Amino acid sequence: MKLNMDFASTTADQKEPQCYNSQLKPCYHQTTARYTSSSTGKCKRLTVQSVNPSLRSDWNEHEVRSNAPTSTRLAGWLTRMMFNPSRELYLWLFIWLYYIMALLFPSREPAFAIHYKPYLMRFVGQLWAARSPREYSLRARAADEDDGHVRRVTHALYPRFLMVYNKDKRKWSMVTVDAEVRRKPYIAVTYCYDDVINSGSMDELIERVRDATLDQGFDAYWLDEELLLKDPVQKAQDLYRMADVYRLASFTLIILSNKSAWPAWGSRVWTLPEALLSRELRYKAGNDAVTPISLIHIASLAYSHHDQESQIINSYGLGKDPLERLDRNLQLKEAIWRRESFQGRYPAEKVYALMGFFEHRILPNAEETELQALARLFMANDNDRIADRMISMFPRDRRGINQWYTKEDEYDAKLWDIEPSVQVIGITSNGSLVLDGCRAATIRWKNFPSVAFATRRSIRRLLALALPYIGFFFFVASCAIISAGNQSASISGSSGGSSQVAGGGVLLALSLILLIVSPIFTIYGHSGRVVLARPWLIGVKGVISAQEASDYLYGGQIGSSRRTLYTPSGSPLARPRESDSKFREGHVSQYNAALSAPPFDPIEGHMFTLIDTISGTIYYFRAHRPPTVCLFTGSEGGQGRFVLASEECSSSELRRETVLRMPSFISAYMLTCDWVALGGKP
Repeated sequence: MKLNMDFASTTADQKEPQCYNSQLKPCYHQTTARYTSSSTGKCKRLTVQSVNPSLRSDWNEHEVRSNAPTSTRLAGWLTRMMFNPSRELYLWLFIWLYYIMALLFPSREPAFAIHYKPYLMRFVGQLWAARSPREYSLRARAADEDDGHVRRVTHALYPRFLMVYNKDKRKWSMVTVDAEVRRKPYIAVTYCYDDVINSGSMDELIERVRDATLDQGFDAYWLDEELLLKDPVQKAQDLYRMADVYRLASFTLIILSNKSAWPAWGSRVWTLPEALLSRELRYKAGNDAVTPISLIHIASLAYSHHDQESQIINSYGLGKDPLERLDRNLQLKEAIWRRESFQGRYPAEKVYALMGFFEHRILPNAEETELQALARLFMANDNDRIADRMISMFPRDRRGINQWYTKEDEYDAKLWDIEPSVQVIGITSNGSLVLDGCRAATIRWKNFPSVAFATRRSIRRLLALALPYIGFFFFVASCAIISAGNQSASISGSSGGSSQVAGGGVLLALSLILLIVSPIFTIYGHSGRVVLARPWLIGVKGVISAQEASDYLYGGQIGSSRRTLYTPSGSPLARPRESDSKFREGHVSQYNAALSAPPFDPIEGHMFTLIDTISGTIYYFRAHRPPTVCLFTGSEGGQGRFVLASEECSSSELRRETVLRMPSFISAYMLTCDWVALGGKP
């Protein structure tokens, strides 16, 4: 009995795991900024090198550290002290001795690899909605949906119910028989909801609709207030086929209390699809007669953004070019989102109003958010790959950086400019898109690694690298010669020993000169253009220059070879050199601008620096957290789109921090990773 009690106590005292690794092993740690180790796949606390370390961050910070070869770093310091003495000159001799020891006992050469460090984590949670019906999804099972039943019901292109006038009984009644509904010509009705609120009842509206229907020679109509059932399952099916109701109607009748009610009618979510999807439009204002009206006329009367929505009306129904369709659907989305949605209805009502313009629709769900419904709609209509393209865009409004939906791109690219390289295969409960086919690399933040690299070799540089060792050989030889000369002179007392000592002294002086200036030889021997380097992405909190980055990576150099260049167009802070250069390259002014900018912005976040060793490029960007993963998601305008994301280990999801335009070819040095979830709640 006591054993059972002890076991229960031990179980109760166990902490809840904060996250799970890719093998579903639980991990226990504090709620701090974390990252996945590219070597072990374990979740670790994030350590960041910073120009100005802070003790109040969610991650550990320390000063910027270099792992360039010790002899090269020491040689650089010694050379600077030779040509630019400072208060630290008194340390020169001690540093020089340390440098000689580093030359004689060099550290192990860094290994070369052809790929960036891989991202070893994957999304391990359940999909809320999936592209493939073979994948389990929480949404479908929670709603207890039967796919076959849904297809049968929601692909019926006619209303489920109509209000029909019985001439014999002189009475209106609801018709629910499919066969009768299918062959019945009818009028679809749209109205101004403010008119109903002002009148306090639907009865007056219904009476006007019935009189107008009979006046136009019809005996059937469809009105949402009478025919949309309250049952959630039934209502979802009605919302699904709402577009069919207006497409199949003989005409759509707009009922207004008076002509001044046009703007109020046009502000409703559903009025845009109701107008655009109808065969013909007529309106009745007050007691006036029913009058035909065109879409262009409606746009000028009812839509506050009629200039933009006239373009939609003009383009709708023209051509079937995919790019035209893509542009049109996005304009429709923005037009619908400008309209008001009534409280108490579906949270994703605007998406359901939009889906009537798409070839494939989704069954409404009262529990889903707008982003989840949009993701489902875009996955169902994959020809345009809207979500696949949108994940590569950099939102102009940084407050939406964590959400995958992007209205305007910071780099002024249109959605059709982006060629996606990933596929959206689902969405999570948090609203993150689950991606397949990503090429990914981890970003190193704790320090500058020891980078294996090669420079353009020459006879002079090879000789310069050999001279320090020649000087040391001369030093040892001269000591041996002097020692032998002293012994010879003490034994025989001959002048030969003295000349031997003199010769050894000359050789000793020569060796000391070589050893003293050997830091210059070492620096010169490792100078030159870097022709090949191991792939690394290195991050720094704060701003460092391209020259400083080169020194941290490769050590100092002598000469004008630029080992790290500024990006001409890779980030919002990038600035190209223009008429002052005949080459495509970044301007140093972006470094000055980043350096003078506030280190933290409440909306955009901290200032960071990213260095890529493959392209030899430096980028400046802002983010709220240090991004630890770089994802290649698409290409645009001759550059790749790379999403830099931080890790949310508790949900095994990634949070988009920024998007950079980097050379597309570096994606070939990235390994393909497993599913990743990107976006969602911050």
